[in-house]
Amino acid sequence: MTEIMEDLVAKAEENVGLVIAGIFIFSIGLAVVEFLWEWHKNKLTKRRLGEMLSSFMVFIPAQLTEKAATAVFIGGFFVLDSFIPWQIPVNGWTTLLAILVIDFLYYWEHRWEHEIRLLWSYHSIHHSSPIYNYTTALRVSFIDNFVTWVFFLPAIAMGFHPVVVLIAIVFILTYQFWIHTELIQKMGWFELVFNSPSHHRVHHGSDELYLDKNYGAFLIIWDRMFGTFQEEVFRPTYGLTKQIETINPVKVHFFEYINIFKDLRKARSVREFFGYLFKEPGWIPKQSEVVKEPSGEN
Repeated sequence: MTEIMEDLVAKAEENVGLVIAGIFIFSIGLAVVEFLWEWHKNKLTKRRLGEMLSSFMVFIPAQLTEKAATAVFIGGFFVLDSFIPWQIPVNGWTTLLAILVIDFLYYWEHRWEHEIRLLWSYHSIHHSSPIYNYTTALRVSFIDNFVTWVFFLPAIAMGFHPVVVLIAIVFILTYQFWIHTELIQKMGWFELVFNSPSHHRVHHGSDELYLDKNYGAFLIIWDRMFGTFQEEVFRPTYGLTKQIETINPVKVHFFEYINIFKDLRKARSVREFFGYLFKEPGWIPKQSEVVKEPSGEN
């Protein structure tokens, strides 16, 4: 039985792996085209190149810690799996179902990263760039690698094989790279179901209309179902509602942590202390009015 399961997992991994490889190659090609297009349009100003370099520099620590983080969450998946007495069969259809489940879980993970300040502390890094191109997709916190896997544990508890869950996660993360561009405009019927560059540009906008919208990864249906969908009606203003005004990768990485630390020092009670950590970004004690921070992309 174990050999049969391993064979099925291998086949599922191979099939979805081909799709992931295709998306990756397509994305790299688009990134090259985008760079040439920006160069041709004289968009590569000193400031823009600085922001692009900053995103690369922020990405380096995430890459350096990726293997350690991967070991943590793979270990967590298999430990939980050992306690689950049921197992969903592994085949092409259940792999597609796993992708659907992981996409749903990602929606809520992503939404909570915008609604809970402690989670926003690392996710805000991804939203801090005032430009929007494929380098923006690389601007992610190394802390993200150690936290987000927890949100996918329900898929293991449902009985999906850990390897299938990992395949689904890699698929939706790979998919999201190509939507970080202004090169591709609206895509018609495709956008009724799937996430697109237009939908994700809205997510990265700091305009009032666009704040906290379009959390989806692969699919946009969750946003349509839960009232967080917004069509792109004008070019977004990218970045945070209060721009950080720096391309220093260290400052980019830690600016929100510093802000939280300053607020925690002002806390006058346990309630305020935990409010600064777990309420929405911009929460102010004893005031009914909340100053919104973007939430913005993620």
